[in-house]
Amino acid sequence: MTKYVLLLLAILWGFFVTESHYVGGYYYSSVTMKISDINPNLLTHIYYAFVTVNADSSVTIQNERKGLVKPLAELKDSNPDLKLLFSLVNNNGSFTKVASNETLRASLIKNCYQLLEKYNYDGIDFDWEFPSLADIVNFSALLKEFSEKFKKHNYLLTAAVNPIPTRSYGYDVPEMAKYLDIINIMTYEFYGSFSAHTGLHSGLYPSSLDSAYEKKYLNIESAIKNWANAGAPKNLLAVGIPFYGRSFNLKNASNHGIHDPINGIARPSSPSYLQVMKNYSDYNTVWDEEQQGYYKYLNTTWVSYDNDRSVRLKAAYCVEQGVKGIFTWNLGLDDVHGEISGVKQTLLQAMNDGLNKAKK
Repeated sequence: MTKYVLLLLAILWGFFVTESHYVGGYYYSSVTMKISDINPNLLTHIYYAFVTVNADSSVTIQNERKGLVKPLAELKDSNPDLKLLFSLVNNNGSFTKVASNETLRASLIKNCYQLLEKYNYDGIDFDWEFPSLADIVNFSALLKEFSEKFKKHNYLLTAAVNPIPTRSYGYDVPEMAKYLDIINIMTYEFYGSFSAHTGLHSGLYPSSLDSAYEKKYLNIESAIKNWANAGAPKNLLAVGIPFYGRSFNLKNASNHGIHDPINGIARPSSPSYLQVMKNYSDYNTVWDEEQQGYYKYLNTTWVSYDNDRSVRLKAAYCVEQGVKGIFTWNLGLDDVHGEISGVKQTLLQAMNDGLNKAKK
């Protein structure tokens, strides 16, 4: 009877997640999305954001008083195949300190293992932004020791990583690939407060206007190639899709295309997808054919963003490239209730649609 109830629930939600590809989503405490709003059948993995790693190797669950950890695990009642992971973050250099000390590494592993056992979660994600060259050996050692403990209990180990997989960023890619089950490439924020000109912050392909550096590093196509060339098997790689945009102040309202000069970021600097669609509806909307993405502009405000069309294209591209799948930061930034298109969790549904259609 239980099997049929679960099947009925899945049908009522609308669609099953694609069977053969990974679809991950980070859940960060949000007023726009309750846990009951999440469709667990559109995801294979959910990351609880965040658990802070302290310098003494202790761990602190962020927003624990909101009581989100257990209800998130209860989504497995609707999708027994769903995997739940805690995403670990730094605390003023705590990763560097813990990773460099064998005793602290062992203590962190123990603390994380106890978390998983207590809350019925399935793994740990490292969101170390970012290790440096000085951390490269210790980061690999940390992953190795986690893996040795976790594999015995079928727990997962993942990491969110910089799109640029160089040793200067603290990545020994072949070594990391030995121990990680999924490598989540953060293929967003290609352009931001550090930029001198406009650009799609999560472009699929390079622009013909890009510098050699931008073409090599600042697009999804290059990120996949670079991580694969550095020694990561493609079946470990996942591409990040942001459910938010990046906004900039144009220096001149008349110059509003790709690679036009900017005067820093506009506010809000990272509007959610829903905010973009509601609050910028009167803006000029441009589809950039080269990079397969959207931007909007009005007066001196310029916003790069993804919508359901560009998300489907990215998902289909990932299938073509043979990577493990896709993930998003973060679930609560979607059009959760379908206010714009009538489709609940619009972008998450588009991720699934793109994967499924590309398989056929």
